[in-house]
Amino acid sequence: MQITSQTIKNLIVTVNILICTSALADPVINQSRLDRYREEYKDAVTPIKYILTHEDESPCCSDTSGKKVYILNIRQNAPGKLAYSSEINKLFKEHFEVEIDSESLISTPNADYIVLTMSRPAEYSDRKVRCAAGMGESRAFLVSVSGNKVDIINRDLSDCNHKYRVLRTPTATGYKVSSINGAGKPVSFLLHGTSFIRSNDPVSKEEK
Repeated sequence: MQITSQTIKNLIVTVNILICTSALADPVINQSRLDRYREEYKDAVTPIKYILTHEDESPCCSDTSGKKVYILNIRQNAPGKLAYSSEINKLFKEHFEVEIDSESLISTPNADYIVLTMSRPAEYSDRKVRCAAGMGESRAFLVSVSGNKVDIINRDLSDCNHKYRVLRTPTATGYKVSSINGAGKPVSFLLHGTSFIRSNDPVSKEEK
C-alpha cells in the first residue's frame, strides 16, 4: 500500500482534531475517587453532597494554585461530572475563602440549590459599605447545580448584617433572609417550579 503525502496530511489533521476534542471535553471523576470522597465525609454531622475540588484531586482551594475549582456532587454515579463557574473561580483570585453550606441544600428533580458562603479580610474589600470596624467582608451566593452546569441565582443572599435560613415546610420551600439585629422585615425567596420568587411578607407564624 502506497502512503501518499496527502494521506499523511489527512492523518495529522485527524489526530489534531482528536487532541483538541479531548482537551475541550468536560472533565469527569471516576468511581474510585467518588468512593474516596464518600468515605472521607461519611461521618459528617450534616450529610455532604457537594464539595469544592480540583480536577487533579490536589488540595483545594487556594487562590495561589491557579487551578480551576469545581463543584462536585459526590453522590452521583461515575463518570462524575464537575460543575464549573468562572465567576466562582474569580472569587478565589480576589482573596475570598469560599465554602459550601451543606445545610442549605434543596434538591429538586431539575436541579439542586446550595448556598456558597464567602469571606475575605477587610483590606481586600472593595465595597463602599463595610462591616464593623476590624471585620472582613462576607457574602453568600445562592446557586443552582445541574450536571456540570452552575447558575448563580442571587449574589447578595446575605452579608455581615444579614443572615439566611432554609425554609422547608409543606407550603414553602426556599430561603429567608433577615437582619442580624432584627431591624426591618425579613425577605423570603420561595421556590416556584425552577424560579425563586422574592416575597417581603412573612411566610407563616411558625417561621417568624
